Amino acid sequence: MDSPLRKLTLVCPKSIQPTVLDTLDAIDPPLPGYTSHDGLGHGSSMDLASTAEKVKGAMKVFTVLMVLPENAIPLVLETIRQACPRRQISYWIEPVLDFGRLK
Repeated sequence: MDSPLRKLTLVCPKSIQPTVLDTLDAIDPPLPGYTSHDGLGHGSSMDLASTAEKVKGAMKVFTVLMVLPENAIPLVLETIRQACPRRQISYWIEPVLDFGRLK
């Protein structure tokens, strides 16, 4: 039986973006694809924020979104965990009810 699809979201400090994206690109077997975009993180956990970000109350982050089989998620998370130890990376997993391409 095929593993159900899930959406994995990662929110990472902007300072580690190159490492995270290079790590995702190097995963074997290759990921089916992902989307990343920049944003601002707001909240009580600002340990890695710069002084200016702490004053502003928001930290520069980037978000990675991907849809992949549920059984592939542990490899992705463990690979990121090893490449970026002790970093504030948040993640969550959501069910995907349908997935396709408009033609």
